[in-house]
Amino acid sequence: MTQNRDDEPDAYRLDAQLMSDLWIFRAAARFGSITAAARHLNVTQGAVSQRVLRLEARLGAALFVRQKGRIALTDAGTALMAAMTDVAATLNDALSRINRQKGGALVVSCLPSLATEWLVPNLESFYAEHPGIEIFVRSELLPSTAERLEDEGIDVAIDYSPDSTSGLHELASLQEVLFPVCSRAYREQLDARAQAPDEPVVILHDDVPWIGGVPGDEWAAWRDAVDRRWPEGPRTERHFNLAHLAYHAAMCDRGIAMGRSVVVNRLMTRGELILALDVPPVAGPTFRVLTHRPGNAHSPAKRFAAWWAKAMRETQLQTLSLLTTTAE
Repeated sequence: MTQNRDDEPDAYRLDAQLMSDLWIFRAAARFGSITAAARHLNVTQGAVSQRVLRLEARLGAALFVRQKGRIALTDAGTALMAAMTDVAATLNDALSRINRQKGGALVVSCLPSLATEWLVPNLESFYAEHPGIEIFVRSELLPSTAERLEDEGIDVAIDYSPDSTSGLHELASLQEVLFPVCSRAYREQLDARAQAPDEPVVILHDDVPWIGGVPGDEWAAWRDAVDRRWPEGPRTERHFNLAHLAYHAAMCDRGIAMGRSVVVNRLMTRGELILALDVPPVAGPTFRVLTHRPGNAHSPAKRFAAWWAKAMRETQLQTLSLLTTTAE
């Protein structure tokens, strides 16, 4: 029996099979690896390979070149990936609008220490200015990439790093300033150290000050900026994976932590931490508000970024005024 050509599958008809295969192709292209794509999609490696081969057969074009365990896009694959990137962005924008229309929240990914010590305590001022926008705060220390924001439905990420992040739109920024902080009791011990120079100074480290940072980075940057080796005598090191854990240890008279002006503001205002050394603060890494879809001037992301920049700067100025008062 001869099959009617009208009954034959159309290679370019957007049916369910083609859309599904295109989405799997997109994952393989993004990761440059069948194995990584399978892990991301939570399917077997064979399933990804079969779907890619089926798509190539349907389109009559090779989409990848296989190279030593990796895959690279052909010209046809590059063109298709560009189209899929546009499709994904359009879909995400539409889903985001629908979510906001039904009262969905603006999802903000924020570093744990900044979220705990600054963002959450200050959110009510944002709600007072923008009562129609709800914020969902995710406290996490993860890389800010367009892929992660898109895959996890994150609208805005607050990053802290000496370097800018590529592939994302920067909506606002604030350069931090750094200075050592400790409790009042520990400062008294430091001042009395001249009579006991063999007593070790305890340095409290945030071992992951930013993504890609290593233990001691902030202290090393501070020492370079003030051009002094401190402490010159014996010292003991204590390590934590979050800045606010180091600050809590400092509040408990356990040593000296490297303060970030915005993050330590409440602790200094309450007198729980004070300036450990009479040395001016130094420029540190930069906080940035990042997004992969900025929207228009009145979008929730841009309204949040504008509020954030103003409130962060006010907090920083307040902390710097506390340092001046302490020095006097």
